[in-house]
Amino acid sequence: MRVVLFKINQLGDNIAFVPAVQALRERCPDWQITVLTTPNAAELYGGPLGPQEILTCAKPAFDKSYRRPWELARWLWTIRRRRPGACLIAFDQSNAAHAVAKFSGAAVRIGGNLGRIRVGRSLTEEIPLPQDASPVTWNWRMTGALARSFGRGAGWPDEPPPPDLRHLLTGSRPPSGARRRLVVHAGASRGMNQWPLERFASVAASLSRDFEVVWIEHGGTTGRAPPGTTAAPVDSLAGLAAWLAGADLFLGNNSGPMHLANALGCPGVAVTGPTAIGWDPYWHRDRWIALRHPDLYCAPCEKLTAELPGCMNTANPMACLGYWTTQRVDAACRRQLERADGRVP
Repeated sequence: MRVVLFKINQLGDNIAFVPAVQALRERCPDWQITVLTTPNAAELYGGPLGPQEILTCAKPAFDKSYRRPWELARWLWTIRRRRPGACLIAFDQSNAAHAVAKFSGAAVRIGGNLGRIRVGRSLTEEIPLPQDASPVTWNWRMTGALARSFGRGAGWPDEPPPPDLRHLLTGSRPPSGARRRLVVHAGASRGMNQWPLERFASVAASLSRDFEVVWIEHGGTTGRAPPGTTAAPVDSLAGLAAWLAGADLFLGNNSGPMHLANALGCPGVAVTGPTAIGWDPYWHRDRWIALRHPDLYCAPCEKLTAELPGCMNTANPMACLGYWTTQRVDAACRRQLERADGRVP
């Protein structure tokens, strides 16, 4: 049987989806699984438990394909000609994904719906938002429901394991140094999740006096490495994973690289502003600190079920991120390292 899984979204969203794909592949080795995702996330789906086929499209192009009917028709033909028996449409997918799945010919169409879908009867079974409002949990339950629809769901675990990303670590890794290594990724795909770069640079410079600090250069962080740190250009997930796998601590925003570090088992500190709590590090929680404003009335303002148009705190815009001074973030990093040493509980 052919199964098509729709997950056209950012890096972090796909990391939250990989365990479900791997479990489905392991449990249903006779199925032909196609994953439709974005080019920057395709590397995640490699390895022996990856799907047999990966199709890619940039998220804006796919989501807006209804404005170019010939593009939407091309995707309809691409999926329909595979004759899927089932489709899984992740909760964060667009109307275009729901339309393609509906007219794919698949009799079983399972997924989530954030309430913005205008394609009627696109799903034959809708999986509700889980109590913990975590994308990882939601993806896992949707995929479990798909397996059960075909008698393959017996013993499906309640919680997903971390994704197996060893295929990203097959190349050479940076050599270990004499000092403990911290990896700083100061970027984020959304401006509202971005703690100021200059604050990241200040913390990195401070920590570099006592530790080896690696500054990941990608996009807007390129050329911003502060003195005393090691600039590390990366142009692939495998390159980033190599640095993270050997690190003693990760520091960054609540972002895709943060979720990659978490999935790989690297301890970390995430500077978190308006991001929904469901996006806090899911695995290895004892090794992570998600820095959130302790008592801000409006935080977190992002909800998993609604888009965030901008900061609603007109009196003190982005106070959730502004609360985190360089001194506080520096102290959190040092505390995490001491905790790993067993010097603090």
